This record gives sequence, structure tokens and C-alpha cells, in this order.
Amino acid sequence: MTLEYNPFNEALKKQYEDALIHGAYKESKTADAVWKSINLFEEFTGKKDFTSFNTEQAKDFKRWIIKKTNAKGEPLSISTVRSTLANIRDFFKWLATHPKCIRKVDGQAVAYLRMSNNDERAGRSTREQDVPTLEQVRMALEAMPTETAIERRNRAMIAFTALTGVRDAALISLKLSDVDLAKREIWQNPRHVKTKNRKGITTVFMAFDCLWEEIVMDWITYATTILHFGLQDPLFPKEGLISSPEKMKFESAGLVKEHWSNATPAREIFKNAFVGAGLSYFRPHSFRKMLVIWAMDNCSQIEVKAISQNLGHEHAMTTYNAYGNLNMQTQRKAIMGIGSTVVNLNNATFDQILHELQKRASK
Repeated sequence: MTLEYNPFNEALKKQYEDALIHGAYKESKTADAVWKSINLFEEFTGKKDFTSFNTEQAKDFKRWIIKKTNAKGEPLSISTVRSTLANIRDFFKWLATHPKCIRKVDGQAVAYLRMSNNDERAGRSTREQDVPTLEQVRMALEAMPTETAIERRNRAMIAFTALTGVRDAALISLKLSDVDLAKREIWQNPRHVKTKNRKGITTVFMAFDCLWEEIVMDWITYATTILHFGLQDPLFPKEGLISSPEKMKFESAGLVKEHWSNATPAREIFKNAFVGAGLSYFRPHSFRKMLVIWAMDNCSQIEVKAISQNLGHEHAMTTYNAYGNLNMQTQRKAIMGIGSTVVNLNNATFDQILHELQKRASK
């Protein structure tokens, strides 16, 4: 008989949640994902006490989760199975040292909560992300309307992302006070800006296109002088809604001095902008890779390092590894051009050798 509620398990789950948030400094959304994984494990066991965990149960659960289907009747993705097993594995590692379970939970069984090496690699793999070119960003911005305050905000959001490379979570949590137009930079203040790992980041405007900076400056002037937004108000405020009983729906109340709770509306703005210009949808995060790929092809090492820090990376290799992978078109172009760019130093003049060495040193 399946239990509806196991008080013993619930107490341990709550303690583990506290350990994740307050002991391991994880965010609430991470703890929520772990909680869902543990609930899946309890669904499999019928909510038996966690102390019943052993090798056979671990192997049976792995077989069960691999065969489990989602709400659409489709098998769970490899990445979902992998993350679920990882969450359960970490939970039982912690449980094996818990005072109430230390001699009851089989800690050695944790090793069985893992897929094959091939499936592990498949679960970590990701599809190549579409990356816009500078010209495609220009096309999208030029096609966007600017008649209303909301349209001006939308256009400025895309220009600002291209200008700074900020993540979408940071984009929606910035305040007007975080922008220093005199220095042409922003301070991603981790006290209220949702940066990755709550890191403070100073980002200088990267004016690959002077239009981007012009659009952002025009928006800030408009927001402060026409809309009368203050320094502590959102840089990109949300749209308010009011109920219309006559039309049986909500209508726009214009921009309000509030932040969005998540980045979903921002992503929708990006999607509408690119699709409206007859282009594919490029996610806000793809702008970071766009900037890095352009820099790798056009900038010196010190400039690439500066852009790396601008994006909030402590090490340039993080930038290369995260965003430096070339798409096949760029990779093919670079490989095919190697022979035409190498100077034959054996038959070169002194000036040619000096020029080639200076060019290589600048890369």
C-alpha cells in the first residue's frame, strides 16, 4: 500500500533543503529541482523510509526512471534522467552521514545511481546555439517600432544586451542607478542585480556599433525626463495590466515602476524583434557568444581579455571554453584561410618577416 505522506521522510527532506540553501548556499530554484527529484524517488518506493535504501533499490530505481514517461507519454530525456540520478545520489551521500541514518543507509549503494559513461556524456551534451551576427542585430533594431514607451523600452533592451553582453536575469533586475553614462559603464550590483553566482561585475559599453549606445542613451533620457523614473526604478520596467470588465480581459496600463519576476517576458521581446525582422529567434544569452566570436576574429589578446572581464569571467579560458566554440561555417572559413594568410618566411624579405611577427604577436 502506497503511503500518502511519510513524516520521517518529510523531516529529512526539509533538513536537506536547509542544508542546500543555508549550508551549501544554493538558490531556492536549485533546492526545488532537488525536491522534485526526491519526490520521484518516493513515487518509485511508495514513500518507504529513506533508511530502506540499498543496492537493489538503487539499481531498480535507475531502471524505473529510465523507462518512465512524461505527461506527453514520451520517455524522459537523458539529461533529465542524469540530473535526477545526480540529485538523488547527492541526497543519499548526505543522508549516509545523518545522525539518524548513519548506520541504516547503505552508503555504498550510492555508486549505483549513475548511468553508463556514454549516457553520462550524452546527458551533458547540448545542441549548438544559434548566434546572431552584428548585421542581424542591426536589422532587428532597425525594424523595431519606436512610437510608444513600451516599444522604446523593447528596442533599448536589445541594444543594451548587445552593448554589454549582460545575462537576461541581470537585464531585468538592473536599476537606472546602475548605469553611469559619463563613464559609459554599468555596475552589476550583486545586492539587487541577479548576476551568476551573485558576482559584482563592472561592464564597460562595448560599442561594436554606435547605434546601440545611441538607442540606450535615448531610452534613459526618455525614461527619466518624460516618464519621470527615478534612479532606484528599473532600467527596463515591466508593463502594467488593468482589468477591463467590458472586454472581459486585461489591458495594458503602460510601464510601471516594477521589475519583472523572471526573464520570460524579455525573451519574448527578443523573439518578436528577430522574427518581426524576418530572422530566426536569437536568445538574449546568444549575444554573449556573438561578442566573443567577433572579438576572437578582430581583437588583440588584451582586448579579448578585457571583453572576458566585461562578461564577468575571472579567466579568459572560461570565456573561450563557454563561448569560443566556432560554428561550422566560421570553423570552415578559418581552416580554409590558413594557407592564404601564412607568409613563407624562408623566402621573405626582412620587412615581410618583421611585419608577420608583429601581426602574430598582436593576436
